[in-house]
Amino acid sequence: MIRMSAALLAVCLISASVARAQDVAAETTRNILQATSTTELRDTAKSEFKAFRRKADFFGAIYINLTEDIAGAFWSANLLAVAEENARAACRVKSENPDGCVLYARVVPKNFDPMSDKIPLSRISTKEFREYSRLQNTDRFGAFAVNDNGAVGFSWAEASPGWAEDEALKRCAKSARKLLRKTPDILEPVVSLPNKQGCRLVHQTP
Repeated sequence: MIRMSAALLAVCLISASVARAQDVAAETTRNILQATSTTELRDTAKSEFKAFRRKADFFGAIYINLTEDIAGAFWSANLLAVAEENARAACRVKSENPDGCVLYARVVPKNFDPMSDKIPLSRISTKEFREYSRLQNTDRFGAFAVNDNGAVGFSWAEASPGWAEDEALKRCAKSARKLLRKTPDILEPVVSLPNKQGCRLVHQTP
């Protein structure tokens, strides 16, 4: 009786995990800039903010050290908190007084709800998720994996759930290594942290 109860509990926990994992936020690819400060910028910080506003995809953030005219930015993360943490680190590492770095603006999806239970994705990952969804076959298996920094990998038409998961994680890990190679040297220590680089499954089919 004890063994049966334990087995039933394990099945329930797995089922609940899969149900939550399939609730992915992929409704929009539209960027929205949210300014958190109206302080006028000058010179270098002004130029970097203009570039951020033009190039950044969600989730993104820019920190400014107003006194030292320094900026640090990061975007295309799969979590807003990670975009902000990485941007803050970029600003602080360039500053003589790191405490002068403050959040100046962030980029989020249209109608972003920070209290939502749905799993957030970057703009790039959202596009990839739509392609992943299009390729799925009800008679085969697929999986979708991401890491916090913005890496993504997915599989489709695999013969078993295990193969689908392994392939998605493998492709995500390859994407993560590629992103890390493109990361500026000053940001590598914070971006390469295992909790940000490690890939996790967020969706499985069928």
